[in-house]
Amino acid sequence: MKIVAFAPACSPLRGSEAGAGWLWARLVASLGETWVITRPRNREAIEAALPGLAERDRLHFVYAEVRGWPKAWRRGKGRSSIDYLLWQPVAAREARRLHEKIGFDLAWHLTFANAWLGSLAGSAGPPFVYGPVGGGVRNPWRVIAGHGLRGAGYEAMRSAGRTIGRYANPLARTAWSRARVILVQNPETRAWLPRRHRERAVVCPNPILDERFAALVAAGVAGPRAGEDAATGKDGVTSPERGAGVALYAGRLVAWKGMFLALRALQQLPGWRLFVCGKGPDGKRLRRLADRLGVADRVTFMGFVPREELLRFMREEADVMLFPSLHDEAGWVVVEAGACGLPVVCIDRGGPPVLGGRGVPVTTISETARRLAKEVASATRSSAGDRSPALAENRWTLSARVGELTGILEEAGLVESPTESVA
Repeated sequence: MKIVAFAPACSPLRGSEAGAGWLWARLVASLGETWVITRPRNREAIEAALPGLAERDRLHFVYAEVRGWPKAWRRGKGRSSIDYLLWQPVAAREARRLHEKIGFDLAWHLTFANAWLGSLAGSAGPPFVYGPVGGGVRNPWRVIAGHGLRGAGYEAMRSAGRTIGRYANPLARTAWSRARVILVQNPETRAWLPRRHRERAVVCPNPILDERFAALVAAGVAGPRAGEDAATGKDGVTSPERGAGVALYAGRLVAWKGMFLALRALQQLPGWRLFVCGKGPDGKRLRRLADRLGVADRVTFMGFVPREELLRFMREEADVMLFPSLHDEAGWVVVEAGACGLPVVCIDRGGPPVLGGRGVPVTTISETARRLAKEVASATRSSAGDRSPALAENRWTLSARVGELTGILEEAGLVESPTESVA
């Protein structure tokens, strides 16, 4: 099988969307020989990493870029979506050219996959697989007062974008119509699609745990546990003093990530400490809120923490991950925490509960915080015991995802039999 894939964000050196693109390119290459169309800025990192991959002989990269669009305007608030839309016809022309030469069996859109932005990958010619896509998770307006002015403004613009995208974006509607399969990150995105497209939508979140992650986790499994040795990370992450418990948050500090709920939950967890890994524009507001709530002495804002150190903290220090994001489409950190044996308490919407988090329904701000606090204590008590990760049995490993995806394509009639899985 030969596949052409759109992955504008794709890099082995970056996390988030670009890191997902890299792992999904590898995943698709495990199904068949794959040509990935991406941006030239990813080239150096890709060419350095490609020779070391098991899939290297079945993975080819083609670089396409928008001409006349200044580099300085390709990133930033609002501009990345415009840049993505301008890149689509360039990538589509390249895909059609390659299809005439090679003859693909599938076209696939992998990254920057927002259901209301759309894709032109389906215009390449072969049967089209769209996703995993997100964008359907709605922010609960009952807690909008906790977002602050900037956060509330962002949610208003996002809500308008979702509405325009659903009803007035021809690129999105064309992508839905052409797709033989629409892979969606969560049930809310499936329900958000127009009814006539939902029967082709399959919930398939995008997290993948690769060999590098497995090696990082395995390297610390036999090491000292909390209390056995006072380990200090090179970036200043120290073993916390043990109180009633240690909660961990990892992610950007933006309003919709729900940290205002986490701080209020901490109010109701006497003796607990909260370690916040991440940076963002909401940081100052959250520090002021912690002061106002009287929990500032139990909250440590750690800023950016390297992945290796974050995983060590998950394994050895934290008792629970508190991840109250209000509309995360997936939430890879939830999968990583679970693979480290760390229970996750989250909001019952979007990707985190699909990925194994213990979801709490959203009501009022105070009631939601109370339920989060109750679930944190419950998750910790019920999770006592062995915390050793069992990656071999984890459904999110690269090899497991190959099997899952093969089954989805078989069900859609896009492949005849399972292909060889990655080792």
